[in-house]
Amino acid sequence: FVLVAPGWHRLPTMFMWFLVATTSLVHPAARASPRVLLARSVVPTMAVETDTASPSATPTVAAERYVATNRFRVKEGRGAAFEKRWAERKSRLGMLDGFRFFCMLRLTGEWDGEAPNYMSCTVWEEEAQFDAWKKGDAFKEAHGGGTIGGVASMVLATMQNTKGKPKVALWDGLLPVSVVPPAPTPGGWREVEADGKAMLDGEVYVAMNRFSVLPGMESGFEQRFPSRESTLASRDGFQGFLLLRRDGAPDDGFTHSTLSVWRDKAAFEAWRGSEDRAGKPKPGGGGGAGGADGEGGPPKGPPQMFAKPPEPSFYEGILVLESARGI
Repeated sequence: FVLVAPGWHRLPTMFMWFLVATTSLVHPAARASPRVLLARSVVPTMAVETDTASPSATPTVAAERYVATNRFRVKEGRGAAFEKRWAERKSRLGMLDGFRFFCMLRLTGEWDGEAPNYMSCTVWEEEAQFDAWKKGDAFKEAHGGGTIGGVASMVLATMQNTKGKPKVALWDGLLPVSVVPPAPTPGGWREVEADGKAMLDGEVYVAMNRFSVLPGMESGFEQRFPSRESTLASRDGFQGFLLLRRDGAPDDGFTHSTLSVWRDKAAFEAWRGSEDRAGKPKPGGGGGAGGADGEGGPPKGPPQMFAKPPEPSFYEGILVLESARGI
């Protein structure tokens, strides 16, 4: 999907690569009061078909969300400038039909200089609503306003701050578990002060665990998640969970991922160390596959499902925007 402004052909060709559209906008809602109401059953099984397919069958867990992510490699020392550009973007994202959640994910820990260290993440109810956003005025407003000068300014800033072009990854969102957040800011977005020198404070803590599921094993992998009794929704500081299934061929080998959102790292660590979480390794060899993330992984056992070991990663979420219904 490409943004084309009138007279774009007159811009220098060095800008052309940026016309791969970013998949998310930033204008977060205020976050103040605690969550008070569960938006989904603690044991999310309603989306699974009744047929008990074998592990070699195609996926049988129905998609209930559509998730668009865009991966950035931000240059060393340019993080604050990159965040400032996103904080200043004008958007009506939170007012659009089907919008559920947005945040910019900032990788925690050491960075190797090559893997993506920032990732935008937008959750929609359906793919059609994501497609409508791409074609609408809200998309143009957030990408330079659709004018030559606005687009050129955005492109120049991106070239200063990032290595190469961003890479899009699209996902079906399965088995959502969420709690209702405070009401969003009127207008569907909020302004965040950023000076381009200091990094923005983290607003949430996000844990992901990426899986490379072998062809034909998708159904067996996905059906193990709803079969477990989850305690996520009852945990202090929990805000949302999704199992992600790649829409399209993966460019990094990962076909699935978990995504869990927490108030802060302390809340996540308290849950991670608890004895009642699903997927927690058991004495004697049972437990989760790569259970370092927000809802662990499916129980270990035959048949072999993964082409390579799961890969956990952790982020600070900034510029958060939520719908009144949560993730």
